[in-house]
Amino acid sequence: MTMLDAVVVGKGPAALACAAALGERGLAAALLGPAGAVHWPATYGVWADELANAGCPPLLEDSWATAVVHAGREHRLRRTYGRVDNARMAAWLGDRCAFGGVREIEGQAAGIERGASSTTVLLHGGGRVEARVVVDATGHRPALLPRPEHPAPAFQTALGWTVEADEHPFAANEAVLMDWRDGHLAPAERGGVPTFLYAYPLRDGRLFVEETALAARPALPLDRLEDRLRRRMQAMGVRVRRVAAREEVWIPMGGALPRRDARVVGFGAAGGFVHAATGYSLVRSLAAAPALAYAVSAALGARNATPERAVAAAWDAIWPAGRRRRTALSRFGMEQLLAMDGDAAREFFDAFFALPDADWRGYLGDRMTAREVSGVMARLFTRAPRSTRRRLARGALGPDGRHLAASLLRATAGRE
Repeated sequence: MTMLDAVVVGKGPAALACAAALGERGLAAALLGPAGAVHWPATYGVWADELANAGCPPLLEDSWATAVVHAGREHRLRRTYGRVDNARMAAWLGDRCAFGGVREIEGQAAGIERGASSTTVLLHGGGRVEARVVVDATGHRPALLPRPEHPAPAFQTALGWTVEADEHPFAANEAVLMDWRDGHLAPAERGGVPTFLYAYPLRDGRLFVEETALAARPALPLDRLEDRLRRRMQAMGVRVRRVAAREEVWIPMGGALPRRDARVVGFGAAGGFVHAATGYSLVRSLAAAPALAYAVSAALGARNATPERAVAAAWDAIWPAGRRRRTALSRFGMEQLLAMDGDAAREFFDAFFALPDADWRGYLGDRMTAREVSGVMARLFTRAPRSTRRRLARGALGPDGRHLAASLLRATAGRE
């Protein structure tokens, strides 16, 4: 095979979006992944307007006009929330890849070999793929990209069921975004890592219910989440007739970004795109793919093009200083959540979702500047109950605050 301009390693949504954007820029691109048709077992929840803002058609399998949060008080968020139709999303991205001439290469990346003008991906079984730029979009456990050990990530874990139920309390046009109520737990459990219910009725009559630990260090075990989900369903009077499918979620959150001087570009979850407040990365990946493709195309067309310069240009495009500062702020917010028990989490999210719509929408989304995120944090602090303010103030004055300041300085200097 002749040398490619770019090879994207992976076969998830981020990989396909990146490969499609590279092909649409006229680059000779390939997608390297396992044999067989694209199949994504994970469920992807999104705000419908954010999916549209990322340039994606409304590829939703189910949608709900209202999202509900139970956190002390009930908050009814009048914003359409949806579940992505994975098959249609894969077909849309696959068609774009085909239109851009993206080649498909079957194989599993085992390592890289550096050359003066290219990088060779070494495959398990002895194959080789040579390209001027390599993108690792293989998810939370990157195949090729070394990640710094500090700061250590926290972990979002969740255990979900798709169930057939005879009785349940969920309204047809509402998704439960967060239900922090914990009356079904023993008193000792309420002082530990808090978890919430994420749930919605499906149009085929089944339910999707998931017990989630938003962020914990170490990760909350899946068997404990499943036990809590079982007890929650019993307490809510959900008569489960059959568990038709089971989903396990394990997402590192808030760790270090990939290095700018690496030989490989990290993209999607492999590139640190996971939002430190939500665990989401799909919309960010869809929106960032064109910027990466434009930067790679320009860098490869320059007179002094090298693999290192192309990777650095791509990194700068997807991690400008403002976004790095914003990510540091989100990490700080996540660190505060790690210290909260159930009572504190309910109090915090009750105050958070009582903010103006533009504030909570922007903080949970992907389009706010670092200055705007700082403004949301300040307004939350001033409006929160005294106990929450004390907790946040301790974080700002303690090690987490110092780490935030250091991260902001590194982001401004371009070292993170």
